[in-house]
Amino acid sequence: MKLDPEWKKFFFAFLTIAGFCAMTTSVVGYILCGVFIFIALFSIYFFRDPERKVPNDESSILSPADGVVVTVAEFDDDRLGQCIRIGIFMSLFDVHVNRSPFAGMVESLDYREGSFKHAAGEEAFENNERMIIDIDGGGVKVRVMQIAGMIARRVVCRLEVGQELYRGEKIGIIRFGSRLEVFVPANKAIATVKTGERVFCGETPIAKLR
Repeated sequence: MKLDPEWKKFFFAFLTIAGFCAMTTSVVGYILCGVFIFIALFSIYFFRDPERKVPNDESSILSPADGVVVTVAEFDDDRLGQCIRIGIFMSLFDVHVNRSPFAGMVESLDYREGSFKHAAGEEAFENNERMIIDIDGGGVKVRVMQIAGMIARRVVCRLEVGQELYRGEKIGIIRFGSRLEVFVPANKAIATVKTGERVFCGETPIAKLR
């Protein structure tokens, strides 16, 4: 099973804590040892990075994350103008590797500090820590927003400004439950998903160019 590189630091950190707990030779220590061993094993599951089959349709904008669609709405952005905003909530049990929804050049990266409210709510969209990624697809601009959640307090973006992306290319990961937002121009694309629908990173079309 392929894993995201982030798995190592967590797996060995939890195993180390488990070892220290076992060294206490107390009942509580042994219980905590078992708990941290379980968490270490869960971290392997959490950081799984399965292969994905990217659809050939170049007019489709793909989901950048596994999860459930929680928002499909119009949004007026100062920079992008009138957009369709699609929000995807990732639970603790979803694959958390993020992929590019569209082919193009990374135009800008904008990290913003914020709070860590529950990622499924609208407050998270408005206030939580995030990385804003603008992708210029040659006449079509798409924005991806990685938003940290209540448990996930670390957004990992592995992109650089000027980097060329292909559809479905890995762009980073958010740790332990979070949210992704995608903004597409309303005059050039239509949403193809609705709230409550489950989507898969790099495979499910969430919007289509007109």
